[in-house]
Amino acid sequence: MFKYPRTPHLAGSRLQPGDHDLAQVPFEHVRGRHLVVEEKLDGANAGISFDADGTLRLQSRGHYLAGGPREKQFAVFKSWAATLADRLRPVLTDRFVLYGEWLYALHTVYYDALPHYFCEFDVLDTRTGEFLSTDRRRELLAGLPVASVPVLRAGRFTAAGELTGLIGPSTCRTVAWRGSLAAACAAAGVEVHTADTADDMEGLYIKVEEDGRVVERYKWVRASFLTAILDSGTHWADRPIVANGLADPGVLYV
Repeated sequence: MFKYPRTPHLAGSRLQPGDHDLAQVPFEHVRGRHLVVEEKLDGANAGISFDADGTLRLQSRGHYLAGGPREKQFAVFKSWAATLADRLRPVLTDRFVLYGEWLYALHTVYYDALPHYFCEFDVLDTRTGEFLSTDRRRELLAGLPVASVPVLRAGRFTAAGELTGLIGPSTCRTVAWRGSLAAACAAAGVEVHTADTADDMEGLYIKVEEDGRVVERYKWVRASFLTAILDSGTHWADRPIVANGLADPGVLYV
């Protein structure tokens, strides 16, 4: 299995539970380099690949999905990926692993206008050990009904404030998201969920890209996001599932 690498923080980012052993890198390390800055979406890390026999393999972090109560949020992921497998297989073959954020279940940030429940953000070439650049990923996946995480800006940055200035309202929410959250909680039969109440996105995911590949990656999380996790008092996996919303529910059936 090819587990997705853990991501260090840029200096100034608030560490999340489980991240305290990760380094914090100063902005000077990325100043003037080519960066691709994405909205950091709040979901579960997932991966799609095929073995040499063409068998579909689905993973989350360090394990393949094999069933059980802890995988209830992945039920739609399994059915969607199985439906798309015949189109993905000739593209990924047994060479590439497609990684993305699986966003069906509300974790801490609620979304009511996602482009898809699976938003891809990286492709690993297992033959070379390299992650494809954004442009190469788009070329590989062209023509497939696979959504990507939102890219906020690509280019060179001269000051940390240029990066943090990209933090704003999530691109995957409408202005009416609070009402949508209340409706989603009612549909799930639970009281209004303890979710992040800020309009702003969780944070930024930052890739350093050179020569057609991702050579480094970092994250920057706004301070209030950690507070939302701690204030909730429970882990999302131990609560009833509240489904995030899609901008167009029909994308699951394309």
